Amino acid sequence: MNIQQKIQNLFQNRDEHPLFYIESGSRLWGMASPDSDYDVRGFHLPSKAQYYDYRQHRDLIEIMDGDFDFVSFDLNKMFGLLAKSNPTVLEWVRAHIIYFNQFPEWDKFKDRLLEEVDYKALYYHYLSLAKGGMIADNFTYKKVFYSIRGLMSAELATQQIMPELSITELFEQIDANDPLRHWAEDYLEIKKQQKEKAQLPEAEQIQILKLLNAKIEILSSRKIEQTNDIEKLKNYLTEYSFNLKQHFYG
Repeated sequence: MNIQQKIQNLFQNRDEHPLFYIESGSRLWGMASPDSDYDVRGFHLPSKAQYYDYRQHRDLIEIMDGDFDFVSFDLNKMFGLLAKSNPTVLEWVRAHIIYFNQFPEWDKFKDRLLEEVDYKALYYHYLSLAKGGMIADNFTYKKVFYSIRGLMSAELATQQIMPELSITELFEQIDANDPLRHWAEDYLEIKKQQKEKAQLPEAEQIQILKLLNAKIEILSSRKIEQTNDIEKLKNYLTEYSFNLKQHFYG
């Protein structure tokens, strides 16, 4: 599938300016199944007419076309989420599978942004993600690995370490003696060969559930305070937004 071409075709009949699009989800994390969708995520800038219009325009574009799953936020929505250190949007910013990028001075913007991250926001997001994957009647390989990834990322957030996006690189950030890491490393290749809805054998469900619950109990007892200066982050985003809009709108 030519993702770049699909993005360009999508915006041919739209007024918005495409800015930045990446691959998200399991393909980005290095644990895609044979039938995984292409989860394309990113940001756009409203047209000049939309920007100056007194009427409110929708801040979201959503397209589902077969296995092409496309979501785009407008710049204001994106920056509003980044101001809160939203972990999902931060993953998009950090993604290494980039299909389209028209952000001025992107690397400089990204590096400065990551210096201002609140690890407390990451911790709560990833811990919640892990708990959400533990649904007893839907114990798929996909859900289990989402939980594992969430718990490992939450643990690193308590140490103010940015979790790697690639699952194998994430493993390397975790203690080599961690039993959850051992289980995940053993079963990653099996997960990649299974379809999205394939469930673990019952005996394995019991084992991994025990490991997940033990890790959740440990992490839930930890205390983490806000780690950034929120006003400093907001001021930086305001400055960048102003310059970017001047660049495109003139």
